[in-house]
Parts: sequence; structure tokens; C-alpha cells
Amino acid sequence: MAKETKVILTTSVADLGHSGDVIEVKSGFARNYLIPQGLAFAWSKGAAGQIETMQRARRAQALATREDAVAAKNAIEGTVVEIPAKVSESGKLFGSISNEVIAAALKPQATVQAKSIHVDAIKTTGDFSATVALHPEISANFTVKVIAE
Repeated sequence: MAKETKVILTTSVADLGHSGDVIEVKSGFARNYLIPQGLAFAWSKGAAGQIETMQRARRAQALATREDAVAAKNAIEGTVVEIPAKVSESGKLFGSISNEVIAAALKPQATVQAKSIHVDAIKTTGDFSATVALHPEISANFTVKVIAE
């Protein structure tokens, strides 16, 4: 039995590749995970047309998301997002400000994923610089201002 199998990815899979890529993986990984989950299908000589179609669709989607990312960057760049929070008498927060809260506060400017926001831990009131990755090549900087409720 072959130890490695060629498969064609139907969607992007972290650490493996993108839609339309032909990769070699362990036979068990392909048979037990990638193919049953619909993430890939077995490679064959006749699949060359499908590969080109998937790669063309991926390039078109990347171009569209890049244009959206540029528009979102223009809306977010340099803005100040105010977040009210409960604070103690010493000025420390009860808890901290999560990325989900920051993403919700950014909603009027642009919709972003919470996991793409990078900011140091916020546990006091004040101004904090933050960065959001909108596309692998595009990111926007903004300020998070935490005020007492």
C-alpha cells in the first residue's frame, strides 16, 4: 500500500495549501480526514481541468477580498474606538477588554474578525494602540480608548 497519496484540495487547509493545490499527504490522513470531510479528492490525470478552475476561482476571490480589505483599511485607519467599562476606584478594570468587544465597537466602520485584532492586554482605562489584519498583505492601525462607565 502506498505511504503517500496525491490529493487535490477543494478548500484552503491550514499548513497544507489552498484550493486547487495538488499535495502529497500520508494515505491515512487523506483517506480518514481530508476526503471524508470534503476538503480534498483523490488526484487523477483527468483532474487537470478541475485544478485550473479552482485556482482561477481562488484568484478571483483573493482579488475581491483584497479590494474589500483596502476599503476597510481606509475606514478603520487612524480611528479612535471608545469602549466604556466598569472600573474600580483605582482605575483598574473588572476583567479586561476582549477582542470580541473591540470587533463589535469597530462594526460601524467595518466588519472584522475578532481573532485578526492584535492589541496588548487591556486592564486599565486609557488609550491603547491596536492593529487589525484585514488581508495577508493589508493591516490597519487604530486606537482603543477605554473610558469609565
